[in-house]
Amino acid sequence: MTAKDPRSGKILHQEKREYFEIGLDIEGRMRYGAWQIKEILDLTLPPMKTREERFLFTLPKDTEEVLVEVKASYCIKGSKCDVIYTESKKITYSEL
Repeated sequence: MTAKDPRSGKILHQEKREYFEIGLDIEGRMRYGAWQIKEILDLTLPPMKTREERFLFTLPKDTEEVLVEVKASYCIKGSKCDVIYTESKKITYSEL
């Protein structure tokens, strides 16, 4: 997730979340032993399931407009990743 100032292109906030197949790292090697899998279930996303994520952050006080872009990528092996979903929204607000 990236939040940018649409006028200057300056990145105001950036955050990343990663999920792995149970027991394997991104290179396909054993990441955890079977006894540890129960402890890491929050890092996995079961097949055909979705997960809602929330990113909370504060912006500089003088910011009136921000472009928020979210990308979901699927990594098959190591650095071989494909973007499978992208959404961008421009948010305009002002202080009352």
